[in-house]
Amino acid sequence: MMIANDLAHRLDRTTERVRKQTGVSLAFAGFVTHANGLALGNFAGPTLGALPGVVLRYDEGLGGRAVASRRPIAVNDYFSSDQITHRYDLIIRAESIRSIAAVPVVVDRKPVALLYTAFRTDEIVGVRIQDSLKDEARALEQELVTAHALRGSHEELHADLGSLRGRVREAYSELRTLGRSVADPEAERAIRDIAQRLIEPGTDTQPLGSLTGRELDVLALASSGLPNKTIADRLGLTLHTVKGYMKSAMSKLQATTRVEAVVIARRAGLLP
Repeated sequence: MMIANDLAHRLDRTTERVRKQTGVSLAFAGFVTHANGLALGNFAGPTLGALPGVVLRYDEGLGGRAVASRRPIAVNDYFSSDQITHRYDLIIRAESIRSIAAVPVVVDRKPVALLYTAFRTDEIVGVRIQDSLKDEARALEQELVTAHALRGSHEELHADLGSLRGRVREAYSELRTLGRSVADPEAERAIRDIAQRLIEPGTDTQPLGSLTGRELDVLALASSGLPNKTIADRLGLTLHTVKGYMKSAMSKLQATTRVEAVVIARRAGLLP
């Protein structure tokens, strides 16, 4: 699962909330790196400078153990605890931390971050503080899952709209081509009226030269990415004639390329 790009901002808000709720000396967080390390940051409360920027190894120290086990850990005498390895004792001592708790943030069964609370005094990280930390971790997990779902729905909607827009443009060009092959004038007009309904109102208010039906036919097929030779075959014209229509249309639209001509025509509501 892709995690929200604003994870750092969410961790900042969460650690600030944790410190206000619990009154600990320091609340902070870390995010899990691609190599399963834990990069510390997002500090709420004064730090003495030893913790920021530290990357903990997987399964080392209290944080690394919490990430590896995906379970909360709390110790009230860090330096005498036998629950953890003591690789980072110097860092913890430099920050004057005595008691500390860590709760992993797990999304899609994978730890993505870790929340910490710590005291520099003789106070202990009791049940109330640990429960508050767990609640914030669960709330953050829900935020991340929701953000991912919303982003996925948004991307799917855009993909569906893009696919639909492509089919509309193909239908428009095919209807214009079909209209040219019908001998009955009334049937031709009916087909062109249907094609016209596929066009949205233009947003470009700049006056444009009036395009002929054939110029629009050529542009409509060009908008589907067809080369001039294929356009000529579809319309029953010579390649030279198609090039002439394209050149004339580009001139009227003040475009330097056929792609630019198609874009200008769409903005003007001449093509879907």
